[in-house]
Amino acid sequence: MATTLADYLRALPDRALGTLLRLRPDLVMPVPADLSALAVRAQSRVSVARALDGLDQFTLQVLDAARLTRDPDDGTTSVDAVLAMARGDAPAAREALDRLRALLLVPGPEESLHVVGGVDEVSSPYPAGLGRPAAELDASAAALCADPARLRRTLLSAPPAARAVLDRLAAGPPVGTLSNGTAAAADSPVQWLVDNALLVRISDEAVEMPREVGLVLRRDTGPLGPLQARPPAVGGAGRDAKSVDSAGAGQAMEAVRHTESLLTALDAEPVTLLRSGGLGVRDVRRLAKVTGVAEPATALLLEVAYAAGLAGEAEAPAARMGAELVFLPTVGYETWRGQPLAQRWERLASAWLAMTRQVGLVGQRDERDRPINVLAGEAERAGAPAGRRAVLGILAELEPGSAPTADEVLALLTWRAPRRARGARRRTGRCSPTRRCSA
Repeated sequence: MATTLADYLRALPDRALGTLLRLRPDLVMPVPADLSALAVRAQSRVSVARALDGLDQFTLQVLDAARLTRDPDDGTTSVDAVLAMARGDAPAAREALDRLRALLLVPGPEESLHVVGGVDEVSSPYPAGLGRPAAELDASAAALCADPARLRRTLLSAPPAARAVLDRLAAGPPVGTLSNGTAAAADSPVQWLVDNALLVRISDEAVEMPREVGLVLRRDTGPLGPLQARPPAVGGAGRDAKSVDSAGAGQAMEAVRHTESLLTALDAEPVTLLRSGGLGVRDVRRLAKVTGVAEPATALLLEVAYAAGLAGEAEAPAARMGAELVFLPTVGYETWRGQPLAQRWERLASAWLAMTRQVGLVGQRDERDRPINVLAGEAERAGAPAGRRAVLGILAELEPGSAPTADEVLALLTWRAPRRARGARRRTGRCSPTRRCSA
């Protein structure tokens, strides 16, 4: 490989450079001064993270193979080494590796590939869920792992409870947290594993499984764990397309009708906004009871009405210095109410698709263990529109009348962009079935 990434870029054919910029358009926003600046940007944490966020599960596993097969001295790997670790579907693995090379995440000639530095900075410190090499952890563990026959004998001698701990850590991540007293007893499973160098204490509260131990335990699934080179199937039981269209139209009409009912109730009795922001739980419940709309749907439609400009905040009629703000219909509500049904629905649907609100967070607790209310700032999520479009994109790919389950759609979303899916789950959790209206 060229001495530096900038040199490598200079040696790239025009077509390959054009492909890179098409796959990673952020590299030219703003336009870099020269190829040296482009090389620096291509290795930056922000740009690398953005590139990784768009990769599917299998491609990320192939990237883990590249990280795991690096030479400890010069940090290089090779196409053959990566494909050998990502065993199974060789053509799919080669396709994934080619994509990583085109993205400049694993640049270099086939016999001397490098993983760009930013990858390690924004990825898990445990590639494929495997721990660090034993030599980096402990001398006793290193000696055990250097003798494969002894390592196998030690694993076979592990008591059932200790083997259960090993199996859990072998699936990844390789670090286990100790609860108070977990390893205090001399006969505890964890203590047995530590005494026999199958686990290494890395702190008073945690242990780590050496990489070599994990690889032996994964002899059936492969070093990278279970591989799924192709996306999971989505389809579900087929339904009559006309019936589905009719049901969808009915739901659209219901959404418009319920929104109008809520705004009419707000017009009759505006709701006082909380000083901390948002609407109080009691007020939302009252609106739900008055209109006959379920509470989750009430929360969603109030958020959508706000995003559509049909409701907003204003000072109370008798407002004075420091007076309270109230939530009520806007002037535009009267215009909207007089429009044809299709136009009213289009406005609500467009607002929902574009709003940066994660309504599924309403009712959950924030970082300070306070409830998240309707219209509260804690439910603001810049990535919400992209998530909705991803779901709709999957549904649009299916034949009319297809009825996939929520789990099928979630599985495909997770496979297509696991890093984004993990981030979304950490931020929002899983919405209950009562929130299906928001999907």
